[in-house]
Order: sequence, then C-alpha cells, then structure tokens
Amino acid sequence: MQSKRVLLIIAFIVLIIALGALIYFVIGRDVFAPGNENENVNVPTNGALNGNLPSINGTGNMNRVNVANTNAPVNIPTLQNVNAGGVTPIAGGGETTATPAVSRSVKAAEPALSGKGMRYYDERRGKFYTIDENGNATEMSDKAFPEAEEIDWSPAQDKAIITFPDDSKIVYDFENETQVTLPKTWDDTEFDPTGTKIGFKNLSDDEGDRWLAYSKSDGSEVQLIEPIGDKERDVDVNWSPNGQVLALYRESNDATAQEVYPIGLFGENFKSVVTYGRGFEGTWSADGTQLLYSVFTSESDFQPVLYLVDSSGDMTGANHMRLGLRTWSTKCAFAKLENAAYCAVPQSLPEGSGLVPETATNTNDVMYRIDTNTGTSTVLAVPAFDDGQRDYTVSSVFLTADEKHLNFIDANTSNVYSIQIK
Repeated sequence: MQSKRVLLIIAFIVLIIALGALIYFVIGRDVFAPGNENENVNVPTNGALNGNLPSINGTGNMNRVNVANTNAPVNIPTLQNVNAGGVTPIAGGGETTATPAVSRSVKAAEPALSGKGMRYYDERRGKFYTIDENGNATEMSDKAFPEAEEIDWSPAQDKAIITFPDDSKIVYDFENETQVTLPKTWDDTEFDPTGTKIGFKNLSDDEGDRWLAYSKSDGSEVQLIEPIGDKERDVDVNWSPNGQVLALYRESNDATAQEVYPIGLFGENFKSVVTYGRGFEGTWSADGTQLLYSVFTSESDFQPVLYLVDSSGDMTGANHMRLGLRTWSTKCAFAKLENAAYCAVPQSLPEGSGLVPETATNTNDVMYRIDTNTGTSTVLAVPAFDDGQRDYTVSSVFLTADEKHLNFIDANTSNVYSIQIK
C-alpha cells in the first residue's frame, strides 16, 4: 500500500511538471523569457516618441476574418505522391537535377544586385564574393572578415551589416571600401528596401532603455520609434517593401492564436492580423501586399503550417488562406515577375519542430510552387543531386533575377544548389 501511494505521488508530480512545460511552451514562453544581457548604450533621441507598443485591448485596428481553405489537407509530402518519370533537367513536378552553384560552406547567399548571379560570404576564406551565371567567382573586397556570424545585405547597394561572435557589428561598403562600427546593443539589424536606413532593437541592460529604432545607413541620426521593455522577443525588425512598416509585433491573443501588429515610422494605426496558431514567422511579398507566415498548433502536432494573408492598407487581414503545407515561411521566397511563391517543404518533421526548429534535420525537402492568387500549391521538384548528395535540409531559398532558377542552401553542408524551373 505504501509503495502504491509513493507511485501515485510521483505520477502526480510528473503530471504537474508536464503541465507546467506545456504552459511555458504554448502560452507563456515569451512572458517568462529572460532579459538581454548586452552592455548599455545611450541612444540619442532625435524625433518624437510614439508611445508604447500596441495592445490587444479591443481597439479598432483589429481585422478578424475567416480563413479560406480551412479544410485543405495539411500534409507532409512523400515521394509516393510525387510524379515519377526519371530525373529531368527542368522542374516538372518530379525529380529534378540540383546542380552545385557554390560547392563550399557559405553564408547569406542571395541574388546579386544585377545580372543572374549571386553574392555570398565564404566561411573558410572569410571573404565576400559575387558569382556570375557561369560560376565565375570574384572577390567583392580583398579584405577578410574572419568568423562573421550574421550578414544582412543592403537590398539596393553593395553594403552589408556584419555581426561577429562577440556581438560587435560593422557596416561595410564594398563599393567605397569603407566601414563604420555600430553599438553592440543594436540587435536584429536590417537595411530598409532603399539601403539608406537601418532598423534595429536597442537592447540595453536597463529595460527602460530598450527601443525599436532606426538610423541612417552609417548608424547616424537615430530615430526612436517605440519602447519595447521586456517584449524584445515579440518584436521582429521586418521592413515592408515600401518602407512604411519597420517591424512586426506579435501579442498573445489566447492559447491558440497571436495578433500581429505592423509598426510604422510615424505612429500609424495599421490594421493587425490575427494568426491561427503561435510561433509566428512572416515573409513579405515583393510588392508588400501579402504576408506569407507560419504558425503551429496542437492540431498540427506543433509543426509549422503555412498561411497567406493580405497585408496592405484596408485589405490587411483579408483573403486569409491556409495553404496545406507544413514548413516555415523562412524556407520560402516570393517571385517578383509572377503571382507565385516557392517553398521548401520537409518530407518529414518531428512532433514539436515548430517549438524547436533545430530538431528538423535531414528533412529532404520537396520544392512547391504556390499560386498567391488562389492559394493553390503544387509540387515543383524533388532535388536530385548530381554531386551524389543524399540527405539534406533546406535552410533558405531564393530566385535568380530572371526567375529561371530556384537556388537553395543546404543547412548540413552550407553549399548552394540550383534547380532550373523555366
């Protein structure tokens, strides 16, 4: 009898711990997050302060609409439902040749500002390169930047914000071979679409000195936008293509939803979007009229599910569609020349991968094309590596300037591969 009582007590304790973990990960993870320990910095105030971050208190900027395609199957692709017919050189719904574009460990690969090539950081050499459509690589600078940890490219100029392991940051101008140093407390730095501004979160030890802000591209003329206090984990610097939105702020709505508020530069009361899950990650369309986002719920086994929603002006929140694909929006890219987005969708995902993305390794992704007018998704290609690669995990995808090739980075090797789609 005594041993049975002990077992019941142990079972009760385990249940309490499990419930506490569930509350932490599903409801309160953001609330209980510790503050940032970066060193202090005094950020000058050069503009009017616009007050606090939005709150979900029933104010008029909410835009709740029903989700279309709610009965769309939310599946993980398998090779069994991919068209057979052998490996083809151009994507047609089946196995398609994936050609190495850069066969070495790279970071921050993305299209070049002109032409059909790309620009990237070579981790082994510590240098930046451009590569043309014929595979010819050229140094962007003879200067080396060893151990660069994060790189944010300017969309309109040959500049990059380079972050190192000790959180030191510089803005390097490859055209003029000049650099400026940014404060270590500037986090989540990102160029605006024109390359003339840098958005950032200032994360000092003092919560009262934590701000969403922006500056000129050389770090001067700082403009404070919103105080963020202990909400830094809920604010993502994510410039809209027209430069009107600096960041997206997510607020817990209930245990199964979040409300996402666009934050502008001048205190605008933009409409918000209620998401159908948690763990929001969003990607703007090329013209800023749509937002592709991923969230997870208990119904998806806490795996990420894609949605598409309008995100411009009075239409914000309209045409809300579940796309039936389980992947992250960070593994997608919008086209500029057509109404389409391209996504890498894992063939398998562990339960809870939305909570802990690091568990999704060797996922062997299938490439999908999404019609952004209708929300219809179709299999584009299954990569067939002509260099013998077998197990892979796509970390990001991007289209060449002519949108005839879909390039992707393998997270396991950091190599860049290319699939011809037209």
